[in-house]
Amino acid sequence: MRKVLALLLASCFGTGMLAQAQTSLGIGLCYGSGIKKPGLDARVVHAFSPLLRGALDFEYFFTESGHSFWTLDGNAHYIFYEQRRQGQRLYGLFGLQYAQESVDLGFGSTSNSEIGLNLGVGGELRVDFGAVFSEIKLVLGNYDQLVLLVGLRFGLGGR
Repeated sequence: MRKVLALLLASCFGTGMLAQAQTSLGIGLCYGSGIKKPGLDARVVHAFSPLLRGALDFEYFFTESGHSFWTLDGNAHYIFYEQRRQGQRLYGLFGLQYAQESVDLGFGSTSNSEIGLNLGVGGELRVDFGAVFSEIKLVLGNYDQLVLLVGLRFGLGGR
C-alpha cells in the first residue's frame, strides 16, 4: 500500500503538478455515508488541459475517541460543461482512493488500509477570490460509501 501511495505522489509532483498558473489549493467539508461522520478535505488541483484536471485530495473524518479514518484520493476531472461568462463548470471524476482506519483497543491498536475506486460528479462556480465547489463521489471497495463535499478553491499564480 505504501508503494502505491508513494507512486501516486511521485507521479503527481513529477509531472509538474505544482506549476503556478494552472494549480489551485482547496479546503472543504465532507460527509461519508459509510462512516457516518463529517470531515475536512484539503486538495491540490492542476489543469493539464482546458478539459482535463488532476486532483490530489486528503480527507480526515471526525470519528469518536480511539478511532481514526482518513483517505487519500487521486482523481481525474473531465470538464463536460462550462459557461465561462457565468463562471460555471460541471465535471465527472474518477480515480483511486487509499483509505486508512485505526482503532485503539486500550491494550494496543489495530489498523486496516484499502484501495477503492472513485466515481462521481462535481460542479464549481467562480467567485472573486477563487471558486466554490461541490462533489458527490461514490467510493467502491471495502469501504463503500457516498461522500458529499463542499468547499473553496484558490488559484496559485496569475489565473
